[in-house]
Amino acid sequence: MKNELLFTDFPSFSEKDWKAQIEKDLKGKPYKDFIKENVLGSTTEPVYTATKPLDLPNSRRGTKTENNDWTIYQTIKMSGDSKSDNSEILDLLNKGLTGINLSGDPTVETLKEIAPEYITTEFSNYSSLEKISKTISQAFGNIDNYYKIHLNFDPITNAALSGKWTNKKQEFQPGFQAIRELSAFKSLRAFSVNANTYHNCGAGAVAEIGLALAQAHEYLVALLEEGVSIDDASALIKIELSSGRDFFSEIAKFRAIRILWARMIEEYNPKYACSKSIIITAHTSGFWNTVYDSYVNMLRATTQAMSAALGGADGIEVKSYNSAWEEGNEFSHRVARNIQLLLKEESYFDKVIDPSGGSYYIEQLTQELAEKGWLKFQKIEKKGGFIGLVTSGNLHRELSEEANEQIAKFEKGDLKVLGVNLYPNQNEKALDRFDISAFNEHENQTDFPPIETIRIVGKAEQERLSKELEETR
Repeated sequence: MKNELLFTDFPSFSEKDWKAQIEKDLKGKPYKDFIKENVLGSTTEPVYTATKPLDLPNSRRGTKTENNDWTIYQTIKMSGDSKSDNSEILDLLNKGLTGINLSGDPTVETLKEIAPEYITTEFSNYSSLEKISKTISQAFGNIDNYYKIHLNFDPITNAALSGKWTNKKQEFQPGFQAIRELSAFKSLRAFSVNANTYHNCGAGAVAEIGLALAQAHEYLVALLEEGVSIDDASALIKIELSSGRDFFSEIAKFRAIRILWARMIEEYNPKYACSKSIIITAHTSGFWNTVYDSYVNMLRATTQAMSAALGGADGIEVKSYNSAWEEGNEFSHRVARNIQLLLKEESYFDKVIDPSGGSYYIEQLTQELAEKGWLKFQKIEKKGGFIGLVTSGNLHRELSEEANEQIAKFEKGDLKVLGVNLYPNQNEKALDRFDISAFNEHENQTDFPPIETIRIVGKAEQERLSKELEETR
């Protein structure tokens, strides 16, 4: 049978035709009245067509070849009781987790029977990278394997948060040593770029992409200087992003940064095409979480997880709805975990590769974010690189400016946050479950101004909590 294109049987319509039809359906209301400014500072139109020229490489789709599956993460804080920690890990894995982030210092007993060949095992907030490397070798055996082990070694973000930095060689050396000690772990990701931290300090999508790329480049160059090939260096790095409130631009963000990573790696002439891909883990936003009407955080986390999944994130961690004032509990962790299970098992978000591909609007956003993110990256590189941005205090300044712009819009009412400046329950009390001292600022001696994670509603909620406190006196 002769192959024929179905749509050749129908007349084509230009963008002008679509706009004319829209104005007709709206009884003469001008098309331009529906063009709005978006979070990227450009405009969003009510309709997008294939007539807009796009030049998007396939790298935006990621490397998934069979489905859109992702790793379901939860951070598990080590209690110091290895047997108890191990029981908790095994129980959570049986409840649906496919990835664990162990916060603290696990022991060999902590890692007993967790089956690392079937899950992704991450480590964070440990006291020593040398110590955690030895624990991994002892627990899993130092023989050739492809266990997905992520060390989350990120001295640059740690420096940005602490305001302290020695020098590049000294700060990076533990990571290089860990790579040598764990050379048998062929799927090891030693360095992590925790750009989700910058989102939680107030960075918008463009800034988050540009900062993530610039920081990743610092690690890439350091590995190359250490004698690691470009292909091996690329495979040792992963990027962590936040998923925020703007549903469509967040989808585009995950797709755009893959384009830029591929573009950056291409400059180093890698031997293998897979080196131009990057592992991306998504975290739902802490910047938009609230203390008041806190159950609405479940809804926010759901749409944010949806954005990450549709954007093709390789792993997702959903924050507990009560993470604004405590570390979470069994119920809130269960809800966070089940959000992802529902997206997979009942909504089938894991079935289609690049489910947002072909959407003219999302493809347009992807291109716009990639272009602006690349310019941000180039600007940082021209000024000396990301470490210089951090140690000069300019990262603190830039993030503060972006945060203040968003807070100003919130205070003006241009940004609505459900439960705070949109349909707030003024009778709700939160003082009994929130420590007011958590709002107090603590000043420490630093080498440069450290960045600070905040919530957009933090100031407004502080004022409301202070009023509650006054009423109790």
